[in-house]
Amino acid sequence: MQKASNSSLKILHRIYFGFDGKPDPYIGYLKTWQEKLPDFEIRHWNADNLPIAACHFSRMMYELRDHAFLSDYFRWWVLREHGGVYLDADIEIVNGTIFRNLVEELEVSDKHHSFLGIDNKAGGWYTGHSMATHAGSPLSRFMCEVYEGLGPVSLWRRKIFYFMSPQLTSLYFAHNGHNVDGMGTTPHLDLPVIQHGVKIYPQEYFSPLTPVMRNNRGGFEIDAYTENTSICHHFSCSWHEADSPYLKGRDLNLLMLNEKVQLAGTLDSRNKKPKLLRVMRQLLSLFGQIPAKLKEIIKNA
Repeated sequence: MQKASNSSLKILHRIYFGFDGKPDPYIGYLKTWQEKLPDFEIRHWNADNLPIAACHFSRMMYELRDHAFLSDYFRWWVLREHGGVYLDADIEIVNGTIFRNLVEELEVSDKHHSFLGIDNKAGGWYTGHSMATHAGSPLSRFMCEVYEGLGPVSLWRRKIFYFMSPQLTSLYFAHNGHNVDGMGTTPHLDLPVIQHGVKIYPQEYFSPLTPVMRNNRGGFEIDAYTENTSICHHFSCSWHEADSPYLKGRDLNLLMLNEKVQLAGTLDSRNKKPKLLRVMRQLLSLFGQIPAKLKEIIKNA
């Protein structure tokens, strides 16, 4: 691999279409970009300054006002054309120093032209929400070609799991011969590794949270938050259908990482209360429902 150019990659690309006309709910996260990476330029992209008619996929997603999948293509387009860093709007900068060091290393590296992370350690899928690369890199060109070649099959984007950004990104690695039987994934990664010009960071660097379902509502688990965590993807789940139970927990997902840590600690302490006390509370709750149940039985008798 040739030595990288000296052009700065300290550009944070942010895509937000706002098709629903509502205020941008991710401004709180944007403030962390400004506060913790003040030496980075932030470029804002939307339907007014992106080439919406670039390909069949982008035209179709725009006509459907499908902002999530529309941004899936244009994140690679802006990186191919301009280089820098792409971050989803629901990304919080946790440790600016660590993230800056990763970008500065990429700027001068002759071993890798791009970096991204692992979204889930067990599965080994990649972070579709955060990546950095040089303009015109092999990764950015490949990913643009993938989306530009999808054509009418794009209509099935919500029906096929492998249409999601992390899964399509794995095609780059499988195409280059990496873990072909495992669809190009890199599972159980504990240390950064370079594969085909891309430096891959373990889950703890960019994805300390994992979305989960609790009581038919979207929630989270803090399963990879360490001293290496530089950013946090908060999984607003905007790619889900409007009736998805994951969206019922959206207010919770919009909290900052430190707030989620505190909340998780509170819930954990509740779960550690003496078992007898928890059982008594559950019994009292059940007893409180008995009169209402009796009334219902008598009424229906």
